[in-house]
Amino acid sequence: MKEFKNIIIYSIIAIFLMANMNTIHAFNKSEIPKYIEIGLFFRNTAKSSIELKSNSGFQVGIFNNDEFIKIMDLTDKKHIILRKDINGINSSNDQGLYHIEIDKTFNNSEEALNLLKTFSLTDETYLSYDNGWKIFIGRYDNRENAENQMHKISQHIDYDLNIVPPSSKKVQVLDGKGNILLLYNSNENVYFKSNEPISESIINLEGKNYRGAITAKRLSTSDMSIVNKLELEKYLYGVVPRELPALWPLEALKAQAVAARGTAISNINRFRNLGFDLCNTDMSQVYGGYDSEHPNTNRAVDETKGKVLTYKGEIANTFYHSNSGGHTENSENVWSTAVPYIRGVKDDFSLNTTNSTWTVELSKDEIKKLLEKNNIFIGDLLNINVDSRSENGRILQLTVHGTKGSEVLLKERARTVFGLKSTWYNVNDGNQTVDNRNIIIKNKVEMVEIPKLDNKYIISAKGITNITDTSDVKIYNGREYKALDEIVNTNTNTNTNTNTNTYVFNGRGWGHGLGMSQYGAKKMAEEGYNYIQILKHYYTGTEVE
Repeated sequence: MKEFKNIIIYSIIAIFLMANMNTIHAFNKSEIPKYIEIGLFFRNTAKSSIELKSNSGFQVGIFNNDEFIKIMDLTDKKHIILRKDINGINSSNDQGLYHIEIDKTFNNSEEALNLLKTFSLTDETYLSYDNGWKIFIGRYDNRENAENQMHKISQHIDYDLNIVPPSSKKVQVLDGKGNILLLYNSNENVYFKSNEPISESIINLEGKNYRGAITAKRLSTSDMSIVNKLELEKYLYGVVPRELPALWPLEALKAQAVAARGTAISNINRFRNLGFDLCNTDMSQVYGGYDSEHPNTNRAVDETKGKVLTYKGEIANTFYHSNSGGHTENSENVWSTAVPYIRGVKDDFSLNTTNSTWTVELSKDEIKKLLEKNNIFIGDLLNINVDSRSENGRILQLTVHGTKGSEVLLKERARTVFGLKSTWYNVNDGNQTVDNRNIIIKNKVEMVEIPKLDNKYIISAKGITNITDTSDVKIYNGREYKALDEIVNTNTNTNTNTNTNTYVFNGRGWGHGLGMSQYGAKKMAEEGYNYIQILKHYYTGTEVE
């Protein structure tokens, strides 16, 4: 009886400890933001002006605790232009900087508009939003013109007037005919949405449609950053179909949706110095807006709503790539930090698919140009040596030798400089092929060297056969057969022939090789795995919460 009581007590303690462990490692979903800001145009693509269109007109507003607060109604305007308020007399796109303001601040736009309507001035009058509402008059090329006009206007208006000097933050809002409707300080985070609920708002920006709201933010170092603010889940609608074909299996799409959600959350504020969270390119995740959406990928997002991948209670930064080539990689072998859930895993699901293997031929001159494009000047190319590889086969260090010196390329630079699809490759001169060289087959036990097979003989039940063609020869390692042209040479002392004019890069996979292989996920889904199993295969020790 006493032993039975002890068993019950120990069981209760075990359950209690497990419950506490789950609590300790549980991800706090309040960390998932409702909205996200995406940079559509920025840096070298920044705009001096943009056109917005909406069939239902526009509302101007600000966000307060994830709620869109309307501050001005433009529902009668189906076409508006956002433009820098700069002095550009040599450009038809730019207007003057100096303005006249009435020395009175209004509580709201309606109050300011009511007073504005009582004026009868030849100069244009409009509202300005900058820590409150003001009435502005005119756009002037210089201060002298503004002061002269202010003196004339003061005789017709019973309010004090001020000259507003140039500002690097102001943005004009014009109607389709170029009449100014509003001037705002872009630090105020003023947004424009269609005259629909924010969850249903769709705006046409220069021919492309986007959900949510749009703003233009002026930066001192460039033109305007154009930013799309929308719900995180709606953002994923525009990401998943740009990262995977919408007709792929649903479970693969769901795995991509969870991975994309994790990537977005993990990288929030990455571009905050430019006025947004993430960009719409592969520097963050490719985002195509409303036009790229598809019912299949929207379904994948909806069916995984709020689901994220975690590691010990913390959200995982879910790196992914196109094709692993048969084995993913450890994070420190691509970048520098060892991430516990980004470990190399065997990935047969990625074999025999698009870009699982590839070949690129480059001449010496082409390689020289690629090197110089990357500010590497070593003269004429002599040879290329692979100095070291990771335990998973990818290049860690490669040296390019030339007549004027040498350059060491580390990790990812060993592919980006040459414009290759991955760092998992061997390089041969044009006079050699992988079939005519010694092959190193790596397994967990030992390195086994296969001798050159040309003009060797095989003894079988059919007799003795001379090997004259190695293209159809397969190697068996006790577990599987591999064709010679599928085996990447991992010899770390590859010296190329200085007399050749062509170098052949035989490689595997596409991308950095970290985390989920998209083609591998597709194959797993086709074989009946669900999205959770797919994610846990590629991200070591993780959970879907």
